[in-house]
Amino acid sequence: MLSIAVSLLAGSVVAATPLTPRPWFEFRDYPMKAFEKQWEGVTRFDLLVAPDGKIADCKVTSSSGYEELDKTSCYLATKRVKFHSAKGPDGQPVWGVYRSQTIWALPERYIESPAPPDLEVSVNAFPEGVKQPPAVKLAYVVDQQGNPSSCTTLPSSLPQPDILVELACQALLAQVPRTPVIGPTGQAVPAVKTGAVLFKSDS
Repeated sequence: MLSIAVSLLAGSVVAATPLTPRPWFEFRDYPMKAFEKQWEGVTRFDLLVAPDGKIADCKVTSSSGYEELDKTSCYLATKRVKFHSAKGPDGQPVWGVYRSQTIWALPERYIESPAPPDLEVSVNAFPEGVKQPPAVKLAYVVDQQGNPSSCTTLPSSLPQPDILVELACQALLAQVPRTPVIGPTGQAVPAVKTGAVLFKSDS
């Protein structure tokens, strides 16, 4: 397996965490026009969480195909959901980006739409003790230029072997797009983002 160049001990970070229990959306939230026209789809969105835990913005990252469903997703999320703020390597509250989705489906139908991983990484073989699916969910810091650092596993991630976790961090920090987080004033801000790495075995 690849040599490891990243240490998990170099400043752990904490992602923005919802205080509001799920589900955040109910069938009664379906816009009447969308229901009458039988519009369905999945809206994926990013919530920008301020250092005080309040939602500062919502950005649709993958459309359901219908603007009304997308707008309703963001409107309801920003009105209903409250957060614990993200924390940087020094333990202080910082901006955070929380990713979520709304599945808009009529009662007699079911749409299964798991969020895709940010990266897929091939290894020669899985280490002993790997859990299925062989994925690692991570939190990491981006600076005002979008450069990532300080990778930490999310509490919701399966307990994978240390070597797989460190390899996931190495791959994510090396390959994630250098995209700055834009605050509500239009200026780039340091923030904690999250990502998921899925491993595949060549054997």
